[in-house]
Amino acid sequence: MDMPEMRVLIVDDDCAFSDVLGAYLEKQGCVVSAISDPVKCNEALHDAVPDIILLDQRFLGTTGTDLLRQIRAASNVPVIMVTGLSDPFDRIVNLEIGADDEVEKTIAPRELLARMKGVLRRSGPAPLPRERAGAESKLGQWTLDRARRVLLRPDGAICRLTTAEYEMLACLHASRGAPVTRGVLSEAVFKRPFRVGDRGVDSVIKKLRRKIEISPDDPQSIKSVRPLGYVFVGFPAAGAT
Repeated sequence: MDMPEMRVLIVDDDCAFSDVLGAYLEKQGCVVSAISDPVKCNEALHDAVPDIILLDQRFLGTTGTDLLRQIRAASNVPVIMVTGLSDPFDRIVNLEIGADDEVEKTIAPRELLARMKGVLRRSGPAPLPRERAGAESKLGQWTLDRARRVLLRPDGAICRLTTAEYEMLACLHASRGAPVTRGVLSEAVFKRPFRVGDRGVDSVIKKLRRKIEISPDDPQSIKSVRPLGYVFVGFPAAGAT
């Protein structure tokens, strides 16, 4: 995927890390901005909306999770959490509230760039050209394109999904017509066992319904199967949304 003008905002108080990563991304054709003060994050978003944000998890006096909540309250810009300390709880919460991906700082820059492009493929708002969309799916139908890990609307436009939302939908879609337990969904999306009281799966399902259902309060595509979990019975009919 050629993205010569990908605008990247790095929010990290480790200036040495930001300098090294920024230099690599600029060599790959990205336009990079970096800020070390988390207080200036929202200000930076107002000044120039980036295509993607690389957000650190640890800051003095706040966390990347808190910043992510602020970002999501005002914007749907894709966000990848970049953390030096892997905490499963932080990762799960970040995915639940809208992070598009999460990686450790030890990741190779080339892999990080590949993940950034993958996130933008899933979140791109622009419709596909009609001839290209027709080659991959029949226009007029929802299509889960597993090769590119994107969901296409009936008009060929990409329905923006976070990593957690895509993984949840893919798991349900693969078992179409058969209920999938919360335990299976939790392992597939969060890589952890399901525990009583865990609302992670339900939270992601709720966000998915808002994006693909005709009426999220009366879901027809993703139905609850009490007390087990959920079942995917098909996308809405074309023209219904």
